[in-house]
Amino acid sequence: MRALVVLTQPPLPEGGAPGKTAVGLLRGLREHGVEVRAIAARRPSAVTGEVPADLPVEVVDVEPPDPWRARLQRVRRPLGELSGAFAARVREAAADADLVHLEETETVWCGEGIAAPSLVHLHYLARSDRPFGAPWQRQFREVLDGTRAERAALRHHHLVASSPLVADALRRAAPGAEVVLAPLSLDPALYRAAPLDGPPTAGLIGTAAWPPTAAAIDVLVEEVWPRVTALAPEASLALAGRGTERFGFGGEVDSARDFFQGLSLLLFPLPRGSGMKVKVLEALASGVPVVTTPAGAEGIEPSDGVVVLEEPQALAAAAVELLVDEAARKERGAAARADFERRFAPGPATEPLVELYRRLASPRNARRS
Repeated sequence: MRALVVLTQPPLPEGGAPGKTAVGLLRGLREHGVEVRAIAARRPSAVTGEVPADLPVEVVDVEPPDPWRARLQRVRRPLGELSGAFAARVREAAADADLVHLEETETVWCGEGIAAPSLVHLHYLARSDRPFGAPWQRQFREVLDGTRAERAALRHHHLVASSPLVADALRRAAPGAEVVLAPLSLDPALYRAAPLDGPPTAGLIGTAAWPPTAAAIDVLVEEVWPRVTALAPEASLALAGRGTERFGFGGEVDSARDFFQGLSLLLFPLPRGSGMKVKVLEALASGVPVVTTPAGAEGIEPSDGVVVLEEPQALAAAAVELLVDEAARKERGAAARADFERRFAPGPATEPLVELYRRLASPRNARRS
């Protein structure tokens, strides 16, 4: 069974969220015996790094279109930056594949003109992450483009969602499509278990320019953390990620994995957002307990390693309990790592995908034989 996986960015252990989960995806597919090949777009703004040598990935450089062409492209193919030469390369490679896996909404235009069966994996939904806002604002255009691209994806007969909420939304919007639930994955071999025995430190990592993350940081700094320090004055807060320096501390870090090594817990009071959150997966993989909201834990059931609450006061109380009790956080951290390996390691996470692959590929293989 030969699968072509189309990626919006190269799979990198220290890349962006899609790059990190692409490593888990490809390794999981190969673990199940899939003959997988990937084509990944690399844009000028992409995180630099080398694709792991064991992953069969062709990286294609994608230059942004000129402003006039970009405006025309938005009308015809929203989020269509990959619809030109990159899509042509995908169509060429698809001729030798039994199926084509289009990873993330942006790749939907790469499926045009492909004879092989295809699926689209939607990680999140644009309007669930952000409202439209005022028509003259940039956010309105971005959410509109995302929504229109999602509508194009819904024309596929096979859709994959990473969380039950996204899956339910896709089933309502596309009742004639087959929707498969398959969680995102990370490779646990890349993540060391955090010691959890240093100074009590809660932390959060993310890009502050992304509105859902910015909203979570605002709630953390303004509503949750003052309550924490009132009960645990010895605790400290660590922020990391592009744009977090505007809070007077934080900033970009070279390694997210190293950042988690210094935490006692991930404190993530996300008020709104859709899809699985990779920062939560990274915490679990690092054996770091998580205190978050239902939006932060989407696709990840509450467990001994993941405390899910809504109100700032309750979130603060749960954080304090772990910050002041080293034994409790170590116990919950071990539970977090065990839950990750059971559900989100490459093998188990990609099982639903491989089952879908078999259904898609079997008619094509039967015709060849």
